[in-house]
Amino acid sequence: MRGTRAALEAAAVLAAGVLVAAPPGPTTFERDIEARRSGKVVLTLDREVYERARPDLGDLRVVDETGAAVPYMLDRVASEPEPAFREPVALNRGFLRGKSATVTLDLREPVLKSELVLSLSGDNFRRRVKVEGRNKHERQWTTLTDGAYVFAVPEPHAARYETVRLPQNNHQFLKVTVFNGPDDPPRLEILDAWVRPQERRKPRELPLAPRTTRAEDPADRETRFVLDLGARYQPFRAVVLDVADPGFFRGVLVERRREPFPAGAGEGLAPLSWAPLPGPASVYRYAEEGETRESLRLEAAGRARVLRVRIRNRDDRPLDIRSVTVMVPQERLVFEAVAPHRYRLTYGDPGLGPPVYDVERTVGDAALWIAQSTEGRWGGPVARVPEAPKAPWTDRHPAALWLGLVAAVGALAGVTWRALHPKNAPHPRNGALL
Repeated sequence: MRGTRAALEAAAVLAAGVLVAAPPGPTTFERDIEARRSGKVVLTLDREVYERARPDLGDLRVVDETGAAVPYMLDRVASEPEPAFREPVALNRGFLRGKSATVTLDLREPVLKSELVLSLSGDNFRRRVKVEGRNKHERQWTTLTDGAYVFAVPEPHAARYETVRLPQNNHQFLKVTVFNGPDDPPRLEILDAWVRPQERRKPRELPLAPRTTRAEDPADRETRFVLDLGARYQPFRAVVLDVADPGFFRGVLVERRREPFPAGAGEGLAPLSWAPLPGPASVYRYAEEGETRESLRLEAAGRARVLRVRIRNRDDRPLDIRSVTVMVPQERLVFEAVAPHRYRLTYGDPGLGPPVYDVERTVGDAALWIAQSTEGRWGGPVARVPEAPKAPWTDRHPAALWLGLVAAVGALAGVTWRALHPKNAPHPRNGALL
């Protein structure tokens, strides 16, 4: 029986050689880089890269015509979570009855920031806010904004919009003045305040015109815009509305679409879902003291292909919105080109780890280094189809395959015949033990 088992195993191995082949490798992409001369070359990442590359961009590689890797530096928006809010020390609280309330905020040190969040008394108001800043050894205050507004909407759809956007600054002290709005009580209070420190300067932004779909939802009293940014991992920083109406206030929610994972065997597509981006937002336009005060920019940061903007109309008619623009950060790749080499960018390989180059730690002032670069140009994307897997040995030697199969079948037949004809077994008289 051991002979039978061996023959069966041999036949199984040969059959497996026919059926099994190495799995194909991942499909990657490449783009030629046009470098006009030797020296630092800078290229702005675009939709093609954001669509095909990994979200962390760790699969990007610059290579020359020999396939050798070329060190590069990536100037991109940080992907780590935003830092937590910091509560400053409140000094010199005061108020002018029926006019305003003031407070000075001490952050204890210069802090890079671009927003201030207030907590005010009352639940139904529209108030103008003025914010001034200075550092420790400065005498004069610098006005950061004098036309920001904060709002509170009462029940049944209560909401508060108390975030004040500021020009990016590093002032240690902020002086905040909140002016009484219509129908406010004689005295209002600034109950608390926070700022969110930032790790770096804001990147340069570029406008992107998304493919836009508008729909009205009478049941929820909302106007909804679905914005297709054109790439799976397109970074974005804000949404800007162009509104024709002369005066309005609306609360707004910005959401990103959750991209479903590929369905497995026997599974259906996952239902469409949306994830809200942090923070309530509002857009408004008012005429006050002969000036038009407005805010049409919705701060919203992340990476996504599709965004949804929900404008809460409540009992008002929908706004006359002429266009919607998404502001995207400029992310750039910089490397040192040497003539007469030719270069290309490769991306899309999920198995590559993020590269680590000395250039990121040795250039000194990265912004200055990039500013001294020459603008390069992209070539069109080309899909790199993986090489066909090498054919199995059995496919390359079919004669040997058939000889092996015939031998295996013959051996199996011989063993089976012996097992079915015991009279051919050795006789005890010929020396076999009884």
